[in-house]
Amino acid sequence: MKEVKVFQIGLGSFGRHGFEKFVEMEKHYKDVDVELYGVSDSDFEKLDNAEKFAESQGLEIETFNSVEKIYREAEKQNSQDTKILIYDAGPTELHAEHIFRSLRNNFFHLAEKPPSMTREDHIKEKKLMLDNDVRFTVDFIERESPVVKKALELTEGKNIESIEAFRESSIGIQKMLQPVERMGVKGGAVLDKMSHEAYIMDFTDVGELESIEKNFYMPFDVGSDSFMNIRSGKASKIDEETAAGACTARISGNTDIILHSSWLGVSERARTLGEELEELTGLNPVESDFRVLGEEGFLDEECRFFVLKGEKELFGDMLHKKLFNLETGEEIELKSTLHDQLYRVLESSVRCAAGLENNVLTEEEIDQYMNLIFDISEHYDEQDTFDALEASNSRVKERILDNVFEAEGLKEEV
Repeated sequence: MKEVKVFQIGLGSFGRHGFEKFVEMEKHYKDVDVELYGVSDSDFEKLDNAEKFAESQGLEIETFNSVEKIYREAEKQNSQDTKILIYDAGPTELHAEHIFRSLRNNFFHLAEKPPSMTREDHIKEKKLMLDNDVRFTVDFIERESPVVKKALELTEGKNIESIEAFRESSIGIQKMLQPVERMGVKGGAVLDKMSHEAYIMDFTDVGELESIEKNFYMPFDVGSDSFMNIRSGKASKIDEETAAGACTARISGNTDIILHSSWLGVSERARTLGEELEELTGLNPVESDFRVLGEEGFLDEECRFFVLKGEKELFGDMLHKKLFNLETGEEIELKSTLHDQLYRVLESSVRCAAGLENNVLTEEEIDQYMNLIFDISEHYDEQDTFDALEASNSRVKERILDNVFEAEGLKEEV
């Protein structure tokens, strides 16, 4: 049986979930001898909690307070009979650096999306991968959604005329209100949100970019006189590294594709389409609520869905895990799965590291999709900086309530 030793970087909110999945995999997975060898984080409390959780499950792990130390240990454990998998749930801006190091050591690397913050880093990753004949993969988690899997099954061999996909939320507003807690969330609406829509490539070939609309850019904080860049720093003007607050990209080809992403709440298009879909199916894919953070309340919105037209007409809602036939309005039964999407992403990576399978998307397709994302991310509109900042600040203020009592009162009405 193949042996894969897992070294994890980062125990943030998503990393903690991945850690627990690897613990489960080490105990129960049959196809590969999986060992969660160690985990690194700069937060000693998180490391202590991880160690205690592993012990409660009858496992022992090593803990490291730096990435440097975890790589040194991984290099020692690497051998002819043992494959190394690096699971990178650390800060987004360090993903490229970690991928470089893994590829140089012939480790298989799983990076949370996006794998890199710039096109330049992506090109370096690609060159290293080809030069060293090793691979890394990206956590495009929606490709494991049961909604997507069933829709793919239903549309196999059928003509798809158009796909319109939405991934919008208020995470940017939360980041402004909780800058420390949301420090690891970076990239803006395109790199953070739109990169998830790689599942589109499972349905159809992706054509050429037709248009890009960035309706809003991210203010650095509430009422700021500066923009936020993709690394969460300040930007005094709009350029290719300014974080998008909301974006729509249209792609023409054999299938017309429209991608919507937002960090500043849901778009009017999502809201209108959501109401139309609710009339037909009984489900509105847009969730709205009033939340309170500290002394401030805000409108918390989220949607993750797609509408597919062609020989099959489908509405898929990943947020609520529902799929509907748009011709009849009826819900389509999904296949039940033993494990959730994250577990399946991690399982696939373990199997790839062990040489038992290849990811469905080829390196060329991932490269094509990431270049598309960078084309969208780097695009910026020639507009007056003051007007753009004022419009974006107004968008934020519309969604933040004056006081906690108003928020609590409105919450009761929702």
